[in-house]
Amino acid sequence: MGLAAAGGALAMAPAVVQTVSHARGLKRRELESEDKQHIQGQRYPEPVCAGDGPRTIGEIRQILRDIPFNPKPYNGVTSTLLFSMADVIPMMLECRKATCGKVYPYPEPFESVVFSSEDGTPISGVVAIHDDGRPRPALLMVHGLFGSKRIWFSQQVILSAYYGWGYNVMAIDLRFFGESKLFSDAPGTGGWKEGQDIIAAARFLKSHDEVTSVAVMGGSYGGAAAMCAAYQSEPRDLIDGGIISFGGYGYVPTEVDYISKPPMPWEPFFPIFLYFMGCYTLTLGTRVRDYTQFSDFLTRYSAEYYGVEPEEVMDRSSAALHFDEIQTPMLVISADDDPVILREQADMMAEKARGNPWIDVWQLPRGGHCAFSTVDKDWMGSVVRNFYNYWACFTDGAGA
Repeated sequence: MGLAAAGGALAMAPAVVQTVSHARGLKRRELESEDKQHIQGQRYPEPVCAGDGPRTIGEIRQILRDIPFNPKPYNGVTSTLLFSMADVIPMMLECRKATCGKVYPYPEPFESVVFSSEDGTPISGVVAIHDDGRPRPALLMVHGLFGSKRIWFSQQVILSAYYGWGYNVMAIDLRFFGESKLFSDAPGTGGWKEGQDIIAAARFLKSHDEVTSVAVMGGSYGGAAAMCAAYQSEPRDLIDGGIISFGGYGYVPTEVDYISKPPMPWEPFFPIFLYFMGCYTLTLGTRVRDYTQFSDFLTRYSAEYYGVEPEEVMDRSSAALHFDEIQTPMLVISADDDPVILREQADMMAEKARGNPWIDVWQLPRGGHCAFSTVDKDWMGSVVRNFYNYWACFTDGAGA
């Protein structure tokens, strides 16, 4: 997919955006209603919370493993396409400076903010802090490759956590994506610098007296960045509410090589590769002539921009190589039928996590690429909420 094809899709955008925006408006009102039901205990059953003893990955692992997983009989490509369908055009719009930030606005309690990453790079975000004065845990949502804080994958989590769980929430655009690229030309690195963006966002949340703990969720590229944040975080308890990485990779060299090579038409990754290349073209514009592949961009453009060797970018963005440094509770969930992330990524992360009491790597038979909510929505919701509530710091009865 080149600029011509991408431009044709953009021409269809207004009607699609209007239709999906209406659906999401209905969803938002549904979530607002669920907030009242949550308080009455009708829709959101009491989540597990830690007892008086020390909290451990082993204890929450057992609790989560007991949640029934009954996936729909979709293959990995089908579940991935169904999951991402609503965001196909919005993601393309978010790739261009001229059209980013135009779709799917957040409701009134959310405020737009710009803060500095750990290296001074401006980062765009939206934040919602409950105005009742009750200290509450916070959840930070991180998008995937070519995504943004405005796509539905981000919004459905953030709106549910704010309206349904009573959390304070934040969603960000990593550097080089969404509205963050309006403020800086800083390129992505595959996880290293993006992890610093997440750390800065966690620090921003912790600056609010109403925030008792900070949790992070990331999918795909965002999941990899969240894991990189875990090993770079100082102090170590900055992200004290736990991290969930869905469909994230832990070792950059093999993954970037995989997504850089055009697959054959019959290979599962083929339809997703075409879309990725369309988004890549829209994001880079004329620079795509100099960096025709993802690997070129990381090893040449990003390395030169940050003044490091290509090997250093790859190493620092490969969170699995630094798992022994992590002291943040972290749940890494992958699927056997993921058409984007190689199975060997999960195998390597499981091996590197062995012996670290803070990390749990969970490989499931189905789920496609970050599409667990498509194959089993109830399981996804239960796992996410129970994990975060287990690690969250509640005050004055919040979260009951």
